[in-house]
Amino acid sequence: MFYQRVLSVLFCLLVQPVLANEVGELSWDKRIVRGTLDNGFQYYIFDSRQESDYPEQLTMATLFVKAGAMDEEQDQLGVAHMVEHMVFHESDDYPQSVRSALTELGLKQGRGFNAMTNSENTRYMMNLKKTDDKSLSAMLKIYQQMAFYAQIKDESLIKERLVIEEEWRKKLSPRTRINEEKKSLLRVGSLYPERPVIGTQESIKNTSVERLKAFYQDWYQPSNMALILYTPSNPEHLAKQIQQLFGQVENNPLPPRHEKDPQLDDTLKIGQLTDAAGKINRVAYLLRYANYYDNSQQGRRNGLIDYMARRLLTQQVRRQNSTLDDQVRTFSSTKGSVSPNVDILGFSVNVDTGFHALGLSVLASELAAIQQQGFYQADFDAIRQKVMDTVETNKQAAQQRGSLWSMKMLDAVASNKVLADPEMSNNQVLEVLPTIHLDDVNQRMRDWLSSADRILYSQAVGGKKVELGNAEAVEKLFSNALQATHNPLQKAVQVVDKVLPESDSSGEYRLLSRDTQLGLSEWQLSNGDGLTLLDPTVLAERYADVYQPAEESISYFSAYSKAGYQVLEGNHWAEQIALQLSEATGIYGWTEKELIKWRQTHKINLSIKQKAQSVFYRGNTEDENFDTLFAYYHQSQSLPNINLPVYQDVMETLLRNAKVDVVRVNEAFARAVAKTRFGDEQELVPSVEGLEPLSFAELNQVRERQIAQPVQYFIVSRLDEQELLMSVAKHLASIPRVDTQTASSVWQTQAVLQKAGHRILDLPINETPKAEFRLYAYQDMPWSPQLALQLIYLGERLEEVLKRQLRDKVQGVYSVRVGLELNRESNRAELSVQFSSDPQRVDALASQTEQVLADLPALITPQWVAETQAAFVDVENNRLKTSFRSTLVHRLELSFVKFDDARYLNDMSQLAGSLTLDDFQKLVHSLQFDNKVLAYLRPKSSE
Repeated sequence: MFYQRVLSVLFCLLVQPVLANEVGELSWDKRIVRGTLDNGFQYYIFDSRQESDYPEQLTMATLFVKAGAMDEEQDQLGVAHMVEHMVFHESDDYPQSVRSALTELGLKQGRGFNAMTNSENTRYMMNLKKTDDKSLSAMLKIYQQMAFYAQIKDESLIKERLVIEEEWRKKLSPRTRINEEKKSLLRVGSLYPERPVIGTQESIKNTSVERLKAFYQDWYQPSNMALILYTPSNPEHLAKQIQQLFGQVENNPLPPRHEKDPQLDDTLKIGQLTDAAGKINRVAYLLRYANYYDNSQQGRRNGLIDYMARRLLTQQVRRQNSTLDDQVRTFSSTKGSVSPNVDILGFSVNVDTGFHALGLSVLASELAAIQQQGFYQADFDAIRQKVMDTVETNKQAAQQRGSLWSMKMLDAVASNKVLADPEMSNNQVLEVLPTIHLDDVNQRMRDWLSSADRILYSQAVGGKKVELGNAEAVEKLFSNALQATHNPLQKAVQVVDKVLPESDSSGEYRLLSRDTQLGLSEWQLSNGDGLTLLDPTVLAERYADVYQPAEESISYFSAYSKAGYQVLEGNHWAEQIALQLSEATGIYGWTEKELIKWRQTHKINLSIKQKAQSVFYRGNTEDENFDTLFAYYHQSQSLPNINLPVYQDVMETLLRNAKVDVVRVNEAFARAVAKTRFGDEQELVPSVEGLEPLSFAELNQVRERQIAQPVQYFIVSRLDEQELLMSVAKHLASIPRVDTQTASSVWQTQAVLQKAGHRILDLPINETPKAEFRLYAYQDMPWSPQLALQLIYLGERLEEVLKRQLRDKVQGVYSVRVGLELNRESNRAELSVQFSSDPQRVDALASQTEQVLADLPALITPQWVAETQAAFVDVENNRLKTSFRSTLVHRLELSFVKFDDARYLNDMSQLAGSLTLDDFQKLVHSLQFDNKVLAYLRPKSSE
């Protein structure tokens, strides 16, 4: 049901904003209380208590400022973003800083409050987990100060420049460079390429405080703002507070805005992405055209035609992939917006090296064929029926808004559209839909493909030059393609309804033990596999205050074996690829579409996770389909297990990727770090030499050995035990395995472990003015649920303290990432710290990081421990309330794999009791982390 509701919301997000306001113009959803103050300040309030399953006490708020980088002047590059940073500093009523006021409110940056700036707007987000009148009033007061009373002092800006510069520096990567180069091509003819949101290093360092104040005074006007609230509170009461706090500010006229839409023309513009870090060969053809929002009946009809044309076009392009030349790998399409009133439709092909011209010819030919022939009537009928079915589903769910409604409110405000009552808008879609015919959709597609403003660009591995000809030659190619006769477009392949092969054998089972206190039983299967069966209704009685099992009808299944990839004898890439090929094959002899259809029909979810020393199959489905899930798993363990075409496609792709000789700096750094940590034998990506010997026969043999390994099953289900055991006998006990003693002698794996000792890697190869720091450390520690939980929270605390030290105190980094976990397989507490910084400061920042680690006991305070306990209780109660059975199966796995018994299930009610001041102090005093690697990536020497 939740999945259906998510699909409904996504459909509304795609279709409704374009179609939702039109019959004579639809009005806003009446459940949303909205208003405009005399000074132009707008507010939108949704009382979440209108929902039956609303998130209790949660308030999600956004202060929306309709000003971004496109509103900057030439001498203000990056100023919109800089102002976003500065409003968290001093204000008239918070001289110590707005950030301090947020902290006093109990909010933490990132989770509790955050902000973002883009080309069009700036957003300030806050989440109150425990909403009451006092916290709401405090939040609104903070918003008022940020909106109108920020002081933007020069002395604070001096410090904040350093943080912003680190944010700029953090984006210095090949991926970002290539994406920015691509965006400049897509938005040619507009101001966007000249207004980078982050600014430039020079503008960040040198733009005067007066230019920031001018932007703030110009654009942070009441009429240029909106407050969006999703909250379990009285909207009328909130509206009065908003009037008092935001209505007294005088509004000033806004400056003239820069034109955001690119100037469209009738020319073909040709470009190339030339970054040397490029790793693909591609030709892309883009068409830009005007598309204005129209809040009318006709506008909604146009929006629906757009939606159907886009879906049919995507579908047809995907089908045409089956007809491509051997050197043309993929043909794809995408559609989006480049500015408020200009959309873009793009088509691209990936090609082998040296075949860009062929790719361009294929693009011209395929688009001409689609333009000439149009969509098939059967496809149009199918998409129209799908729209109708989805709308009917939406109507059924129309009374529920859910927390996603806060996102939809924000999207509507940002795009200056109306968020209508979903029942009304869906009814109007049903009224409009019968007036749309295949000719309408085909004409829309042809209008798009005939757009005069066109862009063609190429990309080659390593940024090598590609010659596609001049604009005249390319236009002639497309013109000739339109005059040519093409093969009929590919039609839909009818996907037959498949039936799983019947198992003609059955195994046996015998009871080993039973624990009535847990509702748990252990069984031995005749093929050597083991089974642990848990009835969740028994444990549910212990947690009746937070969990009501009557509503849950999902059963969970997992299968664990020691068929990990890090084998002592053999090829670890072969182990991984064989399992991936098996997963891609699904059911031997079936096509991918047949399997997808079958899984959707039967609502089967089954995933595979392989680690160095283990493999887990995890699945779930509704109770009535649980036997079918077992049958599907049985087929995944049957031979033959890999389809030859799957092997050929996957290996061809892997080999092609392995032959790309471009190694980016970050990849070289990662490889060097891995070698330093684990030794020479550790490969991060497969090489050509490692892949070429992997024949179809060898990978089938590897897969056969994997399947032969004994398996331990874990099942959490309220189904009748005898009914379950009959399914187990038929589908699980009948899978052929080898005996445990033989398996352990044949199959031996090892953990991927960091080597002992203290080592330093210093690599001066970066091509940008950025340094990267990595710290990896470990300490031996036996795994237990209590210690694992303590380390998770200690890691969060360490990240918080390092952010405060490295960012807030010394402004040396933009962000710090900390990982601290107790690895179950290695019995190690494993720590990682990473950040980027100014190369001149990285050593000092690394030293400060080690100082914090050397004094871990200082991190543990009574207040933090109390907050941690309270946070865990909230998380745990919510987990048990919403995901009871999935939590049980996860903890059942951990307990048996680690301890060979169910102690975790018995002890999990005591987890909160392990988060005491004494427990944390004992833990931090035991942590030394003497085994560590320090890794530095620095710029190349200028010499």
